[in-house]
Amino acid sequence: MRILLVRLDGIGDALACAPLVAALRAAGHELGVALSQANAAIFSETAFEWTHVLRRNPWPAHGHAREDVSATIASARRIGYELALIASEEPDAYALAAGCAPRRVGFVNGWEKPLKSLRARRFLDRAIVRPASLSRHTEHEVETLFRLGGRLFDERTPTRDLARLRPLVVGGGGETERGEYLALQLGPKWDAAGIERAVLARLEAALVEVLPVQRLGANDRTGFASEDEMRAWKRTIAAARVLVTPDGGAAHVAGMTGTPCVDLFPAGAHLRAQMRRWAPWASRSALLVADRDAPVVSAARELCARS
Repeated sequence: MRILLVRLDGIGDALACAPLVAALRAAGHELGVALSQANAAIFSETAFEWTHVLRRNPWPAHGHAREDVSATIASARRIGYELALIASEEPDAYALAAGCAPRRVGFVNGWEKPLKSLRARRFLDRAIVRPASLSRHTEHEVETLFRLGGRLFDERTPTRDLARLRPLVVGGGGETERGEYLALQLGPKWDAAGIERAVLARLEAALVEVLPVQRLGANDRTGFASEDEMRAWKRTIAAARVLVTPDGGAAHVAGMTGTPCVDLFPAGAHLRAQMRRWAPWASRSALLVADRDAPVVSAARELCARS
């Protein structure tokens, strides 16, 4: 079957689909993917037979460029997709899928968001209920997205096999030779977590005492200058002994490529739910609350010793 996966949002959101993609490929389906510019190169060039990239309309407008939507629909009809799996919850993702495939599967929020659910159901042949409230999340995002596959494959649970997942992200085989460095993801999420620049500088100086530090600048919040830059960023993470990062796209690259990860989550009312939902999927990890006293260096040292 020819299947289109629609994922028009961020890097971590897209990578949470990797076990679903692995299962669909193993079942013999031909896959295409619709991505946004923000996550256009997050999968390897061999993960999908067809890739459609849509430009997001400049803020504060919603949705994606009309000409890209039209071009994607026209291309989808030439390809002949039979089914679209809508992993995004953005309204325009549902409208796009409706133009690309005769059958669609996606998510609704049930009675938590009844109007939004009614609008989404208009586009769906099969609707999967997922909670809107973080307080009701009881599973990892990977497990939620895996349910989109339904009866399209025989696998009961999403794989954690790096030999299957890693090639979907960085290509090549399922193993890599680790470099003798720590990767440190920089960017605005440290500020959002309440970690001042002076604290981050002291943290970096302490990490250098463990291994040399490779600083990473761009991420899913700041964007990349090109797809080649995003691919180089992925390779650097995939080859690191350990990644240290605020929770976000970098942590999920690590989680799908086997790089041990110190993953710092901002404190909040739904901290445990967020950790449960977004922990790196298939790699060893230390999940920490992001504050100036977080034991980042000791966690990185322990993960290095085990890698």
